[in-house]
Amino acid sequence: LSLARSGSLLVFAVFMMVVMWALASSVLLGTWYLTTRVKGLVWPALAWMAATLFALAAFRNTAPGTPPIGCVLDWFAFLWAETLIALCLITVVITGIRTALRPDDAQPTK
Repeated sequence: LSLARSGSLLVFAVFMMVVMWALASSVLLGTWYLTTRVKGLVWPALAWMAATLFALAAFRNTAPGTPPIGCVLDWFAFLWAETLIALCLITVVITGIRTALRPDDAQPTK
C-alpha cells in the first residue's frame, strides 16, 4: 500500500505558492515606491496592501483538502508572505505619518 499526491494537486499547490510570493513581491515594490517618493499617507495603497494581507488567508483556505496550519504550503509561502506584507504595511504607515507630520517648510530628505 502506498499513498501519493496526484500531479494536479502538486501543480496547484506550487501555483498557490508562486501567487503568494508574487503578491508579497508586489506589495514590497509598492512599499519601496511609497517610501522613496515621500508621498505621505496614500490611502488607496494602504487599502490595497491591507486587502492583500487578509485575502491571502482566504486564498490559502482554498487549497485542495484544506490542509492544517503548518503544512508545507505554509512554511514555504503563506507565513512568509503574510509576514512580509504586514511589515511592509507597517513601514508604509510609519513613513507616511512621519511625512505628514513634517513641517511644510522642511525639505524632504532622501
